[in-house]
Amino acid sequence: MAGERRVLSRADLRGRLGRLVLPLLLYPLYALVLYLVFPDEAVFYTGLMAAYIVPPVGREALIPLAATLGQPWWLTALTCTYVDVVGCLVVVLNFDLILGLPYIGPRLAALVGTGRAVLERRTWLRCLSGAGLVLFTSLPMEGSGGVGGAVVGRLLGLGERGVICCVGLGAAVGSVLLALGTEAALSLTGGELYFTIVLLLVLVAGGYMLRRVALLDKGPTPTYRER
Repeated sequence: MAGERRVLSRADLRGRLGRLVLPLLLYPLYALVLYLVFPDEAVFYTGLMAAYIVPPVGREALIPLAATLGQPWWLTALTCTYVDVVGCLVVVLNFDLILGLPYIGPRLAALVGTGRAVLERRTWLRCLSGAGLVLFTSLPMEGSGGVGGAVVGRLLGLGERGVICCVGLGAAVGSVLLALGTEAALSLTGGELYFTIVLLLVLVAGGYMLRRVALLDKGPTPTYRER
């Protein structure tokens, strides 16, 4: 019996390592594909990917920045969507493990509090279930929206596949709409540097306000801390 327990323990360990390591390897894999297929844009989008993973920078700032620098809108939207989906994979498959990490765990716990507050104040999101998660993920978030979407998906009681599909769809919709909207706005400015900078600031401020409206109804900003 003891030998059987050791075998099961090793199997569980291999499964845990696979669920953690394989999704994380998708980040350097995407960077490698960029260097092979788009060598001229690879450095920029590798940096954009790294900036998007780490809060508080979100797509509402990175996508307009990429458009201002003349990067293709579709590659920008694809990169942001990819980061969201991979982040969702990591969190969904390793939620309990990540909560126990010394630095990332408290941040994820704060996201749990944020997601719980959103569902308490926006009760209609619970009724929409999958559609509500798509809508939530399409909104601008601090850092990768896939992480917040994965947390909300767990709070909604969706399965792993459902969470990943909804987060992927919401991330794609939000990224494409923001990228196309920025391209359209830039075309109206005629490429003038002054108007472009003003437009970039307006879009960042608008994304921030949209996030605030999405998360809060009235009253002061709540704090989400473990007690």
